[in-house]
Amino acid sequence: MSSAKVLYVNVSGVSSEVMKNLILAGIRGAIADGRPYPDALAETPTSFLSPHERTLLDSAEETGDEPQKKRLKKMSVAKAMQPHVLELNPLLEECEINEEDISSIPAEYFAKFDIVIASNIGLDEAIRISKATAAADGKFYLVHSFGFYACAMIDLGEQHTFRRETGKDKLSDVTKIDPYTSLEKMASIKLIDAKDRWHKHGNPPKIFAKYRTLLNYYEKKQIFPSEDCAEDFVIAAKQFLKEQGLDDDFLGGDDELKQLANTGNAEVAPVCAAIGGVIGNEVLKAISGKGEPANNLLLFNGTDGGCSAFTLK
Repeated sequence: MSSAKVLYVNVSGVSSEVMKNLILAGIRGAIADGRPYPDALAETPTSFLSPHERTLLDSAEETGDEPQKKRLKKMSVAKAMQPHVLELNPLLEECEINEEDISSIPAEYFAKFDIVIASNIGLDEAIRISKATAAADGKFYLVHSFGFYACAMIDLGEQHTFRRETGKDKLSDVTKIDPYTSLEKMASIKLIDAKDRWHKHGNPPKIFAKYRTLLNYYEKKQIFPSEDCAEDFVIAAKQFLKEQGLDDDFLGGDDELKQLANTGNAEVAPVCAAIGGVIGNEVLKAISGKGEPANNLLLFNGTDGGCSAFTLK
């Protein structure tokens, strides 16, 4: 654990909670996020940056502080987060940052890290990063929260091994992850085929179906849906659900789909804290090899506080 290093790609409310937990646990972190600060984090609940810091640009514009305005407009999210990470755990080395656009960062960069946790990116970009990470025996987590729900798609790599906990201070023999499904293959599985013993009749977990619908819209428009594009999202969502072998009202009628659009990238602090704690624990298991990891989906429902694992095969 002391030699492990985690890369956070595009900081979100969930990934900042994971970062906080792991930094406090003594695991080094790096941030790749060239998005402009503070705009990219204006509505993101993160314990690293106070609301005051996220409104500094507005204050500078109101007071006419030109030097402050120029400094802030040139600052990236990674640069703004860097001193706060070091402040949280001064025993760790200074947080490495990468301020390039994610799409322009070569695959070799991601292969340097033991764990990569990504948010606010599309599925195609996530697949590119996960393939580079897994090829170097790293672990990849794609995490996203939307309203009261959250989802994490996990690619631990084909060679991942672990020991199950069989009792107090007892571990099983080394076990290989099984079944293994890469993120690329997970993305190719139709929702109608996402089944387990609890979902036998062609009805996939609705939280996962919602997330895939949001990701589909992102791939088409390069933005997550919001209230401004709710009507457009309804049309795209219905078409996508049909393509996935489901009824176009599987996630509800127009009003329900508009509500999903409204919360498509809206993060709620308690949801981020809850799923961030779960993912942080999963990362510790992946690094240490102690304890059976989630394979390969985590689904969080904030309406009842339940977090479940689901395996896409």
